[in-house]
Amino acid sequence: MIDKWSKNKRSIDDSEKYAALHLARFVFVASLILSLSSVLLGLAAESGAPIPPERFSADYYKVYGTPNLTASLDKSRIYQGEETALTMTLTNRGRITSFQINEEPAANKREEILAAQRELELEKQRTVAQDVSVLLRAENQSAIDIKRSVAFPGNIREGQTSSRLEFPLEAYENALPGSYRLLAQVNYTYQKDVAAKEDEDRPENPDVYYWYDSLSQTIPIELIVERRSGAQFQVLNVTPTSLRPGSEGNVIRIRVKNVGDDRASDLVARLRPESGLYVSVDESPIPTLAPQEEAELLYKLDVSKDALPGKNYQLKILFQFSDSRREGLTDWENAYVRIEEEGREWALAILLFLALLAAVLIIFIRRKKRV
Repeated sequence: MIDKWSKNKRSIDDSEKYAALHLARFVFVASLILSLSSVLLGLAAESGAPIPPERFSADYYKVYGTPNLTASLDKSRIYQGEETALTMTLTNRGRITSFQINEEPAANKREEILAAQRELELEKQRTVAQDVSVLLRAENQSAIDIKRSVAFPGNIREGQTSSRLEFPLEAYENALPGSYRLLAQVNYTYQKDVAAKEDEDRPENPDVYYWYDSLSQTIPIELIVERRSGAQFQVLNVTPTSLRPGSEGNVIRIRVKNVGDDRASDLVARLRPESGLYVSVDESPIPTLAPQEEAELLYKLDVSKDALPGKNYQLKILFQFSDSRREGLTDWENAYVRIEEEGREWALAILLFLALLAAVLIIFIRRKKRV
């Protein structure tokens, strides 16, 4: 009986020890989790990492308003064929729109008063645009080529203007004069909310939690492409329209017209033919070409024997001139000449010979009938 009682007592003692061991383990794990949570929250507060919104449900103040960025260019007009750099600046016109008190600090608690003051001071940073990036693109990429489209101006405070952002670009030669739209895609983060939590042990240094959000703006910008001169040239016709392969000393007449609204003076038109055509006289000077006036340009061309029959070869005409406002202007137009098919002359000769032979036969037959 005594042995049985001793065994039961030992069993109860073992159970109590086992339960105590599990309780100790639970307390240790719970303490570890709480410690890690405190460390992680502290790190998040220090680094400005996003905090779940429930952290801000009982803060002292609620402030409304966001950054609002506008863009401006140092110039909004470029010429056809011009390579230049557009200089852009961003201005933050954001503002605080409203202010709300969620909770008044207790008048007899110094730590709450200091925490509320700290939170109110930090709430003013809501309108700061942080880590700003700009992506500039042209709606009509066949007319405007933006060679470097991204810039990073950093942080822009309320009322502040960014540093100058340069975007190298080119308006193609064939871009039609007129208005083109550029789009500046601006991305940034801003401080959506901030909460300061009081601490009795260190009232001057409350725990601070930040909540950040992202915003994006698309800002349209107008860019005007202009001609460099009011004088504008148009090719009316080319004579002759075709040349034989291997032919030399061909005189080409190109008739042009000034279809612009300004005169061109000291005009020199240089011919730059496509490979396969060789120009021996490549300049055709014209003293003055008034608006709506026509002129004839004369050149001498040789044709390679390897020129492709049936192909239209390009004749690029480079104009150098002055107008009533500027000197040293340039422009260009294209004309075309066709290379004749091989054997075409023989075919024409044979046709002529057969036609002549038929006429002779007809005359012979008619005279024979009369006899």
